[in-house]
Amino acid sequence: MRPGKLISSITAAVLLAAASAMAPAANPPPAPAVDATAHPAAPSTESRIEAGRRMYLEGVLPSGEMITARVRNDVTVGGDFAICGTCHRRSGLGSSEGSQVIPAIAGDRLFNPLRLPTRNLPLAPQQRPAYNMETLKRAIRSGVDANGELLDPLMPRYALDDDQIELLIDYLKTVSVEISPGVDERDIHFATIIAGPVAPEIRKALVDVMQVYVEQKNSETRHESKRAQDAPWHKEWLFSPYRKWVMHVWELTGAPETWPAQLERYYRQQPVFAVLSGVANGPWQPVHRFCEQTELPCLFPTTDLPVIAEQDFYPIYLSKGMALEGQLVNRHRLDDGQVNRPLVQVYRADDQRAKAAAEAIRQERGVRTVVWHPGEGQPGTEFWRQVLDEAEDGHLTLWLSQADVDTLWPVLEQNGGPDRIYLSSSLYGDNTDGVPPSLRDRLLFIHINELPSRLSRLLLRSTGWLRVKHIYAPKAREVQANAYFALKVAGDALTHIRGYFFRDYFIERIEHTVDSVPYTSVYPRISLAPGQRFAAKGGYIARLSPVPNPALVAVTEWITP
Repeated sequence: MRPGKLISSITAAVLLAAASAMAPAANPPPAPAVDATAHPAAPSTESRIEAGRRMYLEGVLPSGEMITARVRNDVTVGGDFAICGTCHRRSGLGSSEGSQVIPAIAGDRLFNPLRLPTRNLPLAPQQRPAYNMETLKRAIRSGVDANGELLDPLMPRYALDDDQIELLIDYLKTVSVEISPGVDERDIHFATIIAGPVAPEIRKALVDVMQVYVEQKNSETRHESKRAQDAPWHKEWLFSPYRKWVMHVWELTGAPETWPAQLERYYRQQPVFAVLSGVANGPWQPVHRFCEQTELPCLFPTTDLPVIAEQDFYPIYLSKGMALEGQLVNRHRLDDGQVNRPLVQVYRADDQRAKAAAEAIRQERGVRTVVWHPGEGQPGTEFWRQVLDEAEDGHLTLWLSQADVDTLWPVLEQNGGPDRIYLSSSLYGDNTDGVPPSLRDRLLFIHINELPSRLSRLLLRSTGWLRVKHIYAPKAREVQANAYFALKVAGDALTHIRGYFFRDYFIERIEHTVDSVPYTSVYPRISLAPGQRFAAKGGYIARLSPVPNPALVAVTEWITP
Protein backbone atom coordinates (compact mmCIF):
# COMPACT_ATOMS: atom_id res chain seq x y z
CA MET A 1 0.00 0.00 0.00
CA ARG A 2 1.42 3.41 -0.97
CA PRO A 3 1.41 6.22 1.64
CA GLY A 4 -1.35 8.07 -0.17
CA LYS A 5 -3.62 5.05 0.08
CA LEU A 6 -3.20 4.80 3.83
CA ILE A 7 -5.95 7.36 4.24
CA SER A 8 -8.57 4.79 3.40
CA SER A 9 -7.60 2.30 6.09
CA ILE A 10 -10.20 0.81 8.36
CA THR A 11 -8.96 2.68 11.41
CA ALA A 12 -9.99 6.09 10.16
CA ALA A 13 -13.19 4.72 8.73
CA VAL A 14 -14.25 3.32 12.06
CA LEU A 15 -13.37 6.54 13.85
CA LEU A 16 -15.30 8.61 11.35
CA ALA A 17 -18.33 6.35 11.62
CA ALA A 18 -19.04 7.81 15.03
CA ALA A 19 -19.35 11.33 13.68
CA SER A 20 -23.14 11.11 13.47
CA ALA A 21 -25.71 10.35 16.12
CA MET A 22 -28.78 8.59 14.79
CA ALA A 23 -31.40 11.02 16.06
CA PRO A 24 -33.05 12.81 13.11
CA ALA A 25 -32.57 16.55 12.98
CA ALA A 26 -36.10 17.53 12.08
CA ASN A 27 -35.91 20.56 14.37
CA PRO A 28 -32.25 21.21 15.09
CA PRO A 29 -31.46 23.81 17.74
CA PRO A 30 -30.72 27.26 16.36
CA ALA A 31 -27.10 28.02 15.60
CA PRO A 32 -25.36 30.47 17.91
CA ALA A 33 -25.62 34.01 16.64
CA VAL A 34 -22.62 35.14 14.59
CA ASP A 35 -21.47 38.74 14.86
CA ALA A 36 -19.02 39.20 12.01
CA THR A 37 -17.90 42.59 13.30
CA ALA A 38 -16.84 41.03 16.60
CA HIS A 39 -14.58 38.51 14.86
CA PRO A 40 -12.24 40.27 12.44
CA ALA A 41 -10.34 38.24 9.89
CA ALA A 42 -6.81 37.11 10.55
CA PRO A 43 -4.28 39.94 10.38
CA SER A 44 -2.44 40.21 7.11
CA THR A 45 0.88 39.54 8.84
CA GLU A 46 -0.26 36.12 10.01
CA SER A 47 -0.66 33.29 7.53
CA ARG A 48 -4.03 31.61 7.21
CA ILE A 49 -2.51 28.27 8.15
CA GLU A 50 -1.01 29.65 11.36
CA ALA A 51 -4.27 31.37 12.24
CA GLY A 52 -6.13 28.09 11.76
CA ARG A 53 -3.52 26.22 13.79
CA ARG A 54 -3.99 28.58 16.74
CA MET A 55 -7.73 28.15 16.55
CA TYR A 56 -7.48 24.36 16.41
CA LEU A 57 -4.76 23.75 19.03
CA GLU A 58 -4.97 26.80 21.29
CA GLY A 59 -8.57 27.96 20.97
CA VAL A 60 -7.50 31.48 20.03
CA LEU A 61 -9.34 33.46 17.36
CA PRO A 62 -7.44 35.71 14.95
CA SER A 63 -8.66 38.64 17.03
CA GLY A 64 -6.90 37.24 20.09
CA GLU A 65 -10.16 36.31 21.81
CA MET A 66 -10.66 32.82 23.20
CA ILE A 67 -13.10 30.56 21.38
CA THR A 68 -16.32 29.71 23.21
CA ALA A 69 -19.00 27.20 22.21
CA ARG A 70 -22.22 25.58 23.37
CA VAL A 71 -22.84 21.94 24.28
CA ARG A 72 -26.11 20.17 25.03
CA ASN A 73 -28.01 23.13 23.55
CA ASP A 74 -27.48 25.62 26.35
CA VAL A 75 -24.21 25.03 28.25
CA THR A 76 -21.50 27.53 27.30
CA VAL A 77 -17.93 26.19 27.42
CA GLY A 78 -14.50 27.70 26.84
CA GLY A 79 -10.84 26.88 27.40
CA ASP A 80 -9.81 23.28 26.76
CA PHE A 81 -13.46 22.24 26.42
CA ALA A 82 -13.82 24.41 23.31
CA ILE A 83 -10.45 23.61 21.71
CA CYS A 84 -10.91 21.27 18.75
CA GLY A 85 -7.57 19.54 19.33
CA THR A 86 -8.53 18.53 22.87
CA CYS A 87 -10.80 15.80 21.51
CA HIS A 88 -9.83 15.42 17.84
CA ARG A 89 -6.19 15.55 18.97
CA ARG A 90 -3.15 17.22 17.49
CA SER A 91 -3.03 14.68 14.63
CA GLY A 92 -6.65 15.34 13.71
CA LEU A 93 -7.15 11.56 13.67
CA GLY A 94 -9.49 11.45 16.64
CA SER A 95 -9.51 9.27 19.72
CA SER A 96 -11.81 7.30 21.98
CA GLU A 97 -12.70 7.14 25.64
CA GLY A 98 -14.86 4.27 26.76
CA SER A 99 -17.78 4.09 24.34
CA GLN A 100 -17.23 7.66 23.14
CA VAL A 101 -15.44 7.75 19.76
CA ILE A 102 -14.05 11.04 18.44
CA PRO A 103 -13.88 11.07 14.62
CA ALA A 104 -10.91 11.85 12.40
CA ILE A 105 -11.19 15.22 10.68
CA ALA A 106 -7.71 15.88 9.26
CA GLY A 107 -6.72 16.19 5.62
CA ASP A 108 -9.55 15.73 3.13
CA ARG A 109 -11.45 13.17 5.17
CA LEU A 110 -14.48 15.38 5.74
CA PHE A 111 -14.75 16.20 2.05
CA ASN A 112 -14.98 12.55 0.99
CA PRO A 113 -17.85 10.13 1.57
CA LEU A 114 -17.48 7.91 4.58
CA ARG A 115 -17.48 4.26 3.59
CA LEU A 116 -16.80 1.25 5.78
CA PRO A 117 -14.64 -1.55 4.37
CA THR A 118 -16.52 -4.56 3.07
CA ARG A 119 -15.74 -7.92 1.52
CA ASN A 120 -18.26 -7.24 -1.23
CA LEU A 121 -16.76 -5.60 -4.29
CA PRO A 122 -16.78 -3.20 -5.93
CA LEU A 123 -17.81 -0.45 -3.50
CA ALA A 124 -18.56 -0.29 0.20
CA PRO A 125 -21.87 1.18 1.35
CA GLN A 126 -21.85 4.88 2.09
CA GLN A 127 -22.29 5.90 5.73
CA ARG A 128 -22.55 9.59 5.03
CA PRO A 129 -21.99 11.76 1.95
CA ALA A 130 -19.02 14.08 1.63
CA TYR A 131 -19.26 17.42 3.33
CA ASN A 132 -19.09 20.61 1.30
CA MET A 133 -18.30 23.99 2.78
CA GLU A 134 -21.96 24.80 3.43
CA THR A 135 -22.81 21.53 5.17
CA LEU A 136 -19.56 21.68 7.13
CA LYS A 137 -20.34 25.18 8.35
CA ARG A 138 -23.76 23.91 9.39
CA ALA A 139 -22.16 21.04 11.30
CA ILE A 140 -19.76 23.37 13.13
CA ARG A 141 -22.43 25.91 14.02
CA SER A 142 -25.56 23.82 14.50
CA GLY A 143 -24.31 20.25 15.01
CA VAL A 144 -26.07 18.79 11.96
CA ASP A 145 -24.00 16.44 9.81
CA ALA A 146 -23.93 15.86 6.06
CA ASN A 147 -26.81 13.36 6.37
CA GLY A 148 -28.97 15.93 8.13
CA GLU A 149 -28.64 14.07 11.45
CA LEU A 150 -27.63 15.53 14.79
CA LEU A 151 -24.06 15.11 15.92
CA ASP A 152 -23.35 13.90 19.44
CA PRO A 153 -24.55 16.41 22.09
CA LEU A 154 -20.98 16.63 23.41
CA MET A 155 -19.78 18.05 20.09
CA PRO A 156 -19.59 21.82 20.69
CA ARG A 157 -21.56 24.19 18.49
CA TYR A 158 -19.39 27.19 17.59
CA ALA A 159 -20.36 30.79 16.83
CA LEU A 160 -17.75 31.21 14.07
CA ASP A 161 -18.13 33.35 10.98
CA ASP A 162 -17.38 32.11 7.48
CA ASP A 163 -13.79 33.34 7.34
CA GLN A 164 -12.93 31.80 10.73
CA ILE A 165 -14.31 28.43 9.66
CA GLU A 166 -12.37 28.63 6.41
CA LEU A 167 -9.17 29.39 8.34
CA LEU A 168 -9.79 26.30 10.44
CA ILE A 169 -10.44 24.11 7.39
CA ASP A 170 -7.37 25.47 5.60
CA TYR A 171 -5.28 24.30 8.54
CA LEU A 172 -6.96 20.89 8.82
CA LYS A 173 -6.23 20.22 5.16
CA THR A 174 -2.50 20.32 6.03
CA VAL A 175 -2.69 17.95 9.02
CA SER A 176 -1.73 14.26 8.80
CA VAL A 177 -1.46 14.33 5.02
CA GLU A 178 2.16 13.37 4.31
CA ILE A 179 3.70 10.55 6.32
CA SER A 180 6.41 11.69 8.74
CA PRO A 181 10.13 11.58 7.97
CA GLY A 182 11.98 8.39 8.82
CA VAL A 183 9.59 6.02 7.02
CA ASP A 184 9.84 4.69 3.48
CA GLU A 185 8.27 1.80 1.57
CA ARG A 186 10.38 -0.84 3.35
CA ASP A 187 11.90 0.57 6.52
CA ILE A 188 11.14 2.67 9.56
CA HIS A 189 14.14 4.37 11.17
CA PHE A 190 14.70 4.95 14.87
CA ALA A 191 17.60 6.33 16.91
CA THR A 192 18.82 5.94 20.46
CA ILE A 193 20.98 8.67 21.97
CA ILE A 194 24.07 8.35 24.16
CA ALA A 195 24.80 11.83 25.51
CA GLY A 196 28.05 12.72 27.22
CA PRO A 197 30.80 10.55 28.71
CA VAL A 198 28.68 7.49 29.51
CA ALA A 199 30.60 4.57 31.02
CA PRO A 200 31.56 1.96 28.38
CA GLU A 201 29.67 -0.84 30.15
CA ILE A 202 26.51 1.28 30.28
CA ARG A 203 26.84 2.19 26.62
CA LYS A 204 27.29 -1.44 25.62
CA ALA A 205 24.36 -2.57 27.76
CA LEU A 206 22.04 -0.06 26.07
CA VAL A 207 23.22 -0.69 22.51
CA ASP A 208 22.98 -4.46 23.01
CA VAL A 209 19.30 -4.18 23.92
CA MET A 210 18.47 -1.91 21.00
CA GLN A 211 20.32 -3.96 18.38
CA VAL A 212 19.24 -7.41 19.55
CA TYR A 213 15.60 -6.34 19.88
CA VAL A 214 15.61 -4.95 16.34
CA GLU A 215 17.25 -8.11 14.99
CA GLN A 216 14.47 -10.15 16.58
CA LYS A 217 11.83 -7.72 15.32
CA ASN A 218 13.12 -8.12 11.77
CA SER A 219 13.43 -11.91 11.83
CA GLU A 220 10.19 -12.26 9.80
CA THR A 221 8.99 -15.44 11.43
CA ARG A 222 5.64 -14.90 9.69
CA HIS A 223 7.03 -13.77 6.32
CA GLU A 224 5.85 -10.26 6.98
CA SER A 225 7.56 -8.66 3.96
CA LYS A 226 5.99 -11.14 1.56
CA ARG A 227 2.57 -10.72 3.12
CA ALA A 228 2.91 -6.92 2.87
CA GLN A 229 3.83 -7.16 -0.80
CA ASP A 230 1.16 -9.68 -1.78
CA ALA A 231 -1.65 -8.83 0.63
CA PRO A 232 -5.17 -9.65 -0.60
CA TRP A 233 -7.29 -6.54 -1.03
CA HIS A 234 -9.42 -7.17 2.06
CA LYS A 235 -6.32 -7.57 4.31
CA GLU A 236 -4.16 -4.89 2.76
CA TRP A 237 -4.89 -2.58 5.68
CA LEU A 238 -3.48 -5.22 8.06
CA PHE A 239 -0.38 -6.44 6.21
CA SER A 240 0.80 -3.48 4.11
CA PRO A 241 1.93 -1.26 7.02
CA TYR A 242 4.75 -3.70 7.89
CA ARG A 243 8.21 -2.09 7.89
CA LYS A 244 11.59 -3.38 8.93
CA TRP A 245 13.10 -1.51 11.86
CA VAL A 246 16.44 0.26 11.43
CA MET A 247 18.17 1.42 14.62
CA HIS A 248 20.75 4.21 14.62
CA VAL A 249 23.02 5.10 17.54
CA TRP A 250 23.56 8.86 17.93
CA GLU A 251 26.52 9.53 20.23
CA LEU A 252 26.98 13.09 21.50
CA THR A 253 30.44 14.14 22.64
CA GLY A 254 32.03 17.29 23.96
CA ALA A 255 30.25 20.13 25.75
CA PRO A 256 26.43 20.02 25.87
CA GLU A 257 26.39 23.32 23.99
CA THR A 258 27.67 21.45 20.93
CA TRP A 259 25.06 18.68 21.05
CA PRO A 260 22.34 20.46 19.01
CA ALA A 261 24.72 20.79 16.03
CA GLN A 262 25.67 17.11 16.34
CA LEU A 263 22.01 16.12 16.45
CA GLU A 264 21.34 18.22 13.34
CA ARG A 265 24.12 16.40 11.46
CA TYR A 266 22.81 12.98 12.46
CA TYR A 267 19.28 13.93 11.46
CA ARG A 268 20.35 15.33 8.10
CA GLN A 269 22.23 12.13 7.31
CA GLN A 270 19.18 9.99 8.06
CA PRO A 271 15.90 11.31 9.46
CA VAL A 272 14.33 9.00 12.02
CA PHE A 273 10.69 8.51 12.94
CA ALA A 274 11.38 8.62 16.69
CA VAL A 275 14.11 8.50 19.31
CA LEU A 276 13.74 5.47 21.58
CA SER A 277 15.29 5.32 25.04
CA GLY A 278 18.82 6.71 25.42
CA VAL A 279 21.06 7.63 28.33
CA ALA A 280 22.86 10.80 29.39
CA ASN A 281 25.74 11.69 31.66
CA GLY A 282 24.69 15.28 32.06
CA PRO A 283 21.66 17.36 31.06
CA TRP A 284 19.02 16.07 28.66
CA GLN A 285 17.91 19.61 27.86
CA PRO A 286 19.76 19.94 24.49
CA VAL A 287 18.18 16.70 23.28
CA HIS A 288 14.75 17.76 24.55
CA ARG A 289 14.91 21.09 22.73
CA PHE A 290 16.09 19.49 19.48
CA CYS A 291 13.27 16.94 19.54
CA GLU A 292 10.62 19.55 20.31
CA GLN A 293 11.83 21.90 17.59
CA THR A 294 12.15 19.07 15.05
CA GLU A 295 8.77 17.59 16.07
CA LEU A 296 10.54 14.31 16.74
CA PRO A 297 9.14 11.91 19.37
CA CYS A 298 11.73 11.27 22.09
CA LEU A 299 10.55 8.42 24.26
CA PHE A 300 11.59 7.31 27.75
CA PRO A 301 15.32 8.13 28.03
CA THR A 302 17.18 7.16 31.19
CA THR A 303 17.98 10.53 32.76
CA ASP A 304 17.75 12.08 36.20
CA LEU A 305 17.52 15.52 34.60
CA PRO A 306 14.48 15.64 32.32
CA VAL A 307 13.11 18.96 31.15
CA ILE A 308 9.93 19.76 33.05
CA ALA A 309 7.92 21.58 30.39
CA GLU A 310 4.43 20.11 30.32
CA GLN A 311 3.43 22.30 27.38
CA ASP A 312 5.95 20.53 25.11
CA PHE A 313 4.58 17.64 23.10
CA TYR A 314 7.29 15.41 21.65
CA PRO A 315 9.57 14.33 24.57
CA ILE A 316 8.02 11.80 26.99
CA TYR A 317 9.87 10.70 30.12
CA LEU A 318 9.69 7.88 32.61
CA SER A 319 9.71 10.26 35.60
CA LYS A 320 10.72 13.74 36.73
CA GLY A 321 13.90 12.27 38.18
CA MET A 322 15.63 14.28 40.88
CA ALA A 323 12.98 17.00 40.83
CA LEU A 324 10.42 14.35 41.80
CA GLU A 325 12.55 13.35 44.79
CA GLY A 326 12.51 16.92 46.04
CA GLN A 327 8.74 17.14 45.63
CA LEU A 328 8.28 13.88 47.53
CA VAL A 329 10.07 15.29 50.58
CA ASN A 330 7.62 18.16 50.71
CA ARG A 331 4.62 15.87 50.15
CA HIS A 332 5.69 13.51 52.94
CA ARG A 333 6.14 16.34 55.43
CA LEU A 334 2.75 17.72 54.45
CA ASP A 335 1.02 14.34 54.84
CA ASP A 336 2.80 13.79 58.14
CA GLY A 337 1.74 17.13 59.60
CA GLN A 338 5.38 18.28 59.79
CA VAL A 339 5.45 20.90 57.05
CA ASN A 340 5.57 23.76 59.55
CA ARG A 341 8.86 22.57 60.99
CA PRO A 342 11.99 24.03 59.36
CA LEU A 343 13.82 22.00 56.73
CA VAL A 344 17.49 22.45 55.90
CA GLN A 345 18.67 20.92 52.65
CA VAL A 346 22.32 20.50 51.63
CA TYR A 347 23.77 19.90 48.17
CA ARG A 348 27.08 20.21 46.34
CA ALA A 349 27.32 23.11 43.90
CA ASP A 350 28.98 20.92 41.24
CA ASP A 351 26.29 18.20 41.26
CA GLN A 352 23.54 18.96 38.71
CA ARG A 353 21.34 16.14 39.97
CA ALA A 354 21.50 17.33 43.57
CA LYS A 355 20.81 20.90 42.51
CA ALA A 356 17.72 19.82 40.54
CA ALA A 357 16.30 18.11 43.64
CA ALA A 358 17.02 21.09 45.88
CA GLU A 359 15.58 23.61 43.41
CA ALA A 360 12.30 21.68 43.33
CA ILE A 361 11.55 22.71 46.94
CA ARG A 362 13.81 25.73 47.49
CA GLN A 363 10.82 28.10 47.54
CA GLU A 364 8.67 26.01 49.86
CA ARG A 365 7.78 27.43 53.25
CA GLY A 366 10.40 26.95 55.94
CA VAL A 367 13.07 25.53 53.59
CA ARG A 368 16.64 26.75 53.96
CA THR A 369 19.30 25.71 51.48
CA VAL A 370 23.00 25.21 52.20
CA VAL A 371 25.40 24.79 49.27
CA TRP A 372 28.70 22.97 49.68
CA HIS A 373 31.25 24.19 47.14
CA PRO A 374 33.50 21.60 45.44
CA GLY A 375 36.78 23.43 46.09
CA GLU A 376 36.38 22.79 49.78
CA GLY A 377 36.81 19.00 49.58
CA GLN A 378 34.47 16.85 51.62
CA PRO A 379 32.33 18.45 54.34
CA GLY A 380 34.13 18.67 57.67
CA THR A 381 33.18 18.77 61.32
CA GLU A 382 32.73 22.55 61.52
CA PHE A 383 30.51 22.58 58.45
CA TRP A 384 28.28 19.86 59.84
CA ARG A 385 28.00 21.58 63.22
CA GLN A 386 26.72 24.72 61.53
CA VAL A 387 24.21 22.70 59.49
CA LEU A 388 22.97 20.88 62.58
CA ASP A 389 22.53 24.18 64.40
CA GLU A 390 20.38 25.48 61.53
CA ALA A 391 18.33 22.27 61.49
CA GLU A 392 17.66 22.33 65.22
CA ASP A 393 13.99 21.53 65.92
CA GLY A 394 13.54 20.69 62.25
CA HIS A 395 14.46 18.22 59.56
CA LEU A 396 17.51 17.72 57.37
CA THR A 397 17.64 16.66 53.70
CA LEU A 398 20.99 15.65 52.23
CA TRP A 399 21.32 15.68 48.45
CA LEU A 400 24.79 14.18 48.71
CA SER A 401 26.77 11.09 47.80
CA GLN A 402 27.55 8.38 50.31
CA ALA A 403 31.14 9.59 50.68
CA ASP A 404 29.96 13.06 51.65
CA VAL A 405 27.16 11.91 53.94
CA ASP A 406 29.39 9.48 55.81
CA THR A 407 31.40 12.44 57.13
CA LEU A 408 28.27 13.51 59.03
CA TRP A 409 27.80 10.35 61.11
CA PRO A 410 30.54 10.98 63.76
CA VAL A 411 29.38 14.58 64.24
CA LEU A 412 25.76 13.47 64.52
CA GLU A 413 26.57 10.83 67.12
CA GLN A 414 28.39 13.40 69.26
CA ASN A 415 26.07 16.37 68.84
CA GLY A 416 22.57 14.96 68.53
CA GLY A 417 20.76 16.74 65.72
CA PRO A 418 17.38 16.50 63.95
CA ASP A 419 15.13 13.51 64.49
CA ARG A 420 14.47 13.13 60.75
CA ILE A 421 17.07 13.06 57.98
CA TYR A 422 16.04 12.49 54.35
CA LEU A 423 18.52 10.85 51.98
CA SER A 424 18.24 10.37 48.22
CA SER A 425 18.49 6.74 47.13
CA SER A 426 19.69 7.94 43.72
CA LEU A 427 22.61 9.90 45.19
CA TYR A 428 23.46 7.94 48.33
CA GLY A 429 23.18 4.52 46.71
CA ASP A 430 22.01 1.23 48.15
CA ASN A 431 25.01 0.36 50.32
CA THR A 432 24.01 1.36 53.84
CA ASP A 433 26.61 -0.66 55.73
CA GLY A 434 28.36 2.53 56.87
CA VAL A 435 25.32 3.92 58.71
CA PRO A 436 25.79 3.57 62.50
CA PRO A 437 23.01 1.41 64.00
CA SER A 438 22.20 4.15 66.52
CA LEU A 439 21.22 6.52 63.70
CA ARG A 440 19.14 4.22 61.51
CA ASP A 441 15.82 5.22 63.05
CA ARG A 442 16.35 8.84 62.03
CA LEU A 443 16.93 8.15 58.35
CA LEU A 444 14.29 8.26 55.62
CA PHE A 445 15.14 7.43 52.00
CA ILE A 446 13.41 8.99 49.01
CA HIS A 447 13.01 6.19 46.48
CA ILE A 448 11.33 6.74 43.09
CA ASN A 449 11.78 3.21 41.69
CA GLU A 450 10.40 -0.06 42.96
CA LEU A 451 12.03 -1.09 46.25
CA PRO A 452 15.12 -3.31 45.88
CA SER A 453 13.41 -6.26 47.57
CA ARG A 454 10.65 -6.24 44.92
CA LEU A 455 12.59 -5.11 41.86
CA SER A 456 13.78 -8.51 40.62
CA ARG A 457 10.22 -9.78 40.46
CA LEU A 458 9.06 -6.64 38.64
CA LEU A 459 11.80 -7.08 36.04
CA LEU A 460 11.26 -10.79 35.41
CA ARG A 461 9.98 -10.13 31.88
CA SER A 462 12.92 -8.02 30.72
CA THR A 463 15.57 -9.90 32.68
CA GLY A 464 14.36 -13.23 31.26
CA TRP A 465 14.56 -11.88 27.72
CA LEU A 466 17.99 -10.35 28.33
CA ARG A 467 19.34 -13.60 29.75
CA VAL A 468 18.00 -15.65 26.84
CA LYS A 469 19.73 -13.24 24.45
CA HIS A 470 22.96 -13.39 26.52
CA ILE A 471 23.15 -9.61 26.95
CA TYR A 472 22.07 -9.18 30.58
CA ALA A 473 24.24 -6.60 32.42
CA PRO A 474 23.35 -6.53 36.15
CA LYS A 475 25.21 -3.25 36.74
CA ALA A 476 23.15 -1.60 34.02
CA ARG A 477 19.85 -3.20 34.98
CA GLU A 478 17.88 0.05 35.06
CA VAL A 479 19.19 1.25 31.69
CA GLN A 480 18.41 -2.08 30.04
CA ALA A 481 14.98 -2.33 31.65
CA ASN A 482 14.07 1.19 30.52
CA ALA A 483 15.29 0.52 26.97
CA TYR A 484 13.25 -2.68 26.77
CA PHE A 485 10.20 -0.78 27.99
CA ALA A 486 10.63 1.95 25.36
CA LEU A 487 10.98 -0.63 22.59
CA LYS A 488 7.91 -2.58 23.67
CA VAL A 489 5.77 0.55 23.97
CA ALA A 490 6.90 1.78 20.55
CA GLY A 491 6.15 -1.58 18.97
CA ASP A 492 2.68 -1.70 20.46
CA ALA A 493 1.94 1.85 19.30
CA LEU A 494 3.03 1.06 15.74
CA THR A 495 0.67 -1.91 15.75
CA HIS A 496 -2.20 0.36 16.79
CA ILE A 497 -1.57 3.10 14.24
CA ARG A 498 -1.83 0.53 11.41
CA GLY A 499 0.29 2.35 8.84
CA TYR A 500 -0.72 5.88 9.75
CA PHE A 501 2.92 6.89 10.07
CA PHE A 502 2.33 10.30 11.56
CA ARG A 503 4.47 11.18 14.56
CA ASP A 504 1.68 13.04 16.34
CA TYR A 505 -0.65 10.05 16.04
CA PHE A 506 2.13 7.73 17.22
CA ILE A 507 2.50 9.76 20.42
CA GLU A 508 -1.26 9.94 20.91
CA ARG A 509 -1.53 6.16 20.74
CA ILE A 510 1.22 5.85 23.36
CA GLU A 511 -0.69 8.25 25.63
CA HIS A 512 -3.80 6.14 25.13
CA THR A 513 -2.35 2.66 25.60
CA VAL A 514 0.59 2.88 28.02
CA ASP A 515 -1.67 2.36 31.05
CA SER A 516 -2.46 -1.17 29.88
CA VAL A 517 1.06 -2.41 29.08
CA PRO A 518 2.00 -5.50 31.11
CA TYR A 519 5.56 -4.32 31.74
CA THR A 520 6.44 -1.13 33.67
CA SER A 521 10.26 -1.17 33.80
CA VAL A 522 11.69 -0.22 37.22
CA TYR A 523 8.54 1.67 38.24
CA PRO A 524 5.67 -0.11 39.99
CA ARG A 525 3.04 2.22 38.54
CA ILE A 526 2.92 4.12 35.27
CA SER A 527 0.21 5.99 33.42
CA LEU A 528 -0.21 8.69 30.81
CA ALA A 529 -3.07 10.85 29.61
CA PRO A 530 -3.29 13.42 26.82
CA GLY A 531 -0.75 16.14 27.55
CA GLN A 532 1.02 14.27 30.37
CA ARG A 533 4.75 13.77 29.81
CA PHE A 534 5.89 11.75 32.85
CA ALA A 535 4.78 8.14 33.13
CA ALA A 536 5.84 7.41 36.73
CA LYS A 537 4.50 10.11 38.99
CA GLY A 538 5.36 9.03 42.51
CA GLY A 539 7.69 7.20 44.84
CA TYR A 540 8.19 5.75 48.29
CA ILE A 541 9.52 7.09 51.55
CA ALA A 542 11.46 4.20 53.09
CA ARG A 543 13.58 3.44 56.11
CA LEU A 544 16.15 0.81 57.00
CA SER A 545 14.95 -2.40 58.55
CA PRO A 546 16.52 -3.48 61.88
CA VAL A 547 20.06 -4.81 61.86
CA PRO A 548 21.91 -7.11 61.24
CA ASN A 549 20.71 -7.15 57.60
CA PRO A 550 19.35 -3.66 56.89
CA ALA A 551 17.15 -3.26 53.84
CA LEU A 552 14.86 -0.52 52.60
CA VAL A 553 11.29 -0.93 53.84
CA ALA A 554 8.53 1.42 52.71
CA VAL A 555 6.93 3.56 55.41
CA THR A 556 4.43 5.02 52.93
CA GLU A 557 2.38 3.71 50.07
CA TRP A 558 3.33 4.87 46.58
CA ILE A 559 2.71 8.61 46.98
CA THR A 560 2.52 11.38 44.38
CA PRO A 561 3.34 15.06 45.01
